[in-house]
Amino acid sequence: MKVLLASAAAAIGAIAALGLTWLAPLPSRDASTPPPAMPSAVLARAPPPAPAGPTPAIAARLRPALDVSEGASLRRRVERLLARGTPADRYRAFVVLARCAHALEFDRYLSALPASADADRLRARYGDGAARIAAACGDLSARQVESRLELVASAADDGIPGAASAWIEEGPYGDRSALTQRPGDPLIVEWAEQAIARVHAAIKRADTDAISQFGLLCLNWELDDVARVRLLVDAALERRREDETKTVLN
Repeated sequence: MKVLLASAAAAIGAIAALGLTWLAPLPSRDASTPPPAMPSAVLARAPPPAPAGPTPAIAARLRPALDVSEGASLRRRVERLLARGTPADRYRAFVVLARCAHALEFDRYLSALPASADADRLRARYGDGAARIAAACGDLSARQVESRLELVASAADDGIPGAASAWIEEGPYGDRSALTQRPGDPLIVEWAEQAIARVHAAIKRADTDAISQFGLLCLNWELDDVARVRLLVDAALERRREDETKTVLN
């Protein structure tokens, strides 16, 4: 993966040298086909994502920590952001909700690591995770956390910088494993095409996050769309795990 990230960095430099005025259509399996539209109805047809909220066991550990004051309430913070109704505030709400989803995901990742000296040391420093999850999730509900996907999709369509990339990095309908387990599923293929179209739209707005993704897509033009987008998702997940591991160990 480090090789992929280094390659992406090289591609970004090349793109910057050429200037953003060069925005040729992304390579695809059928160059005559224009980028697909991005229908909002696709979310309604998607299979339900895996539950993003705490499992019953984690929820039981968190009950004392979830008794937070109004000032510290993440649920109320999200509600206030959404009440403002602006695209930027929808993206800010997504960031709050994604932080919770990613904390839960990292907790599951650590639990699933095979036994080794490094993994045992990391788990020992991490502890049981309740305090970390409580700090990230507070009094958010599972339904609110799941709503992050629709919020970031809306922010991306409204041109908020970074939103298109963030939407892609959450994976198809919040399920990153589907890119590996169901690559031929028509819904996953459609999602990957939509992801590439969103990258293409975002680089026209000089979105730096999307430019990085564009470079990695171009470097792997010979792969099919699902495989190319999976590279983006995997690279983002690895970066996040590395950052969260450093936070635990430092």
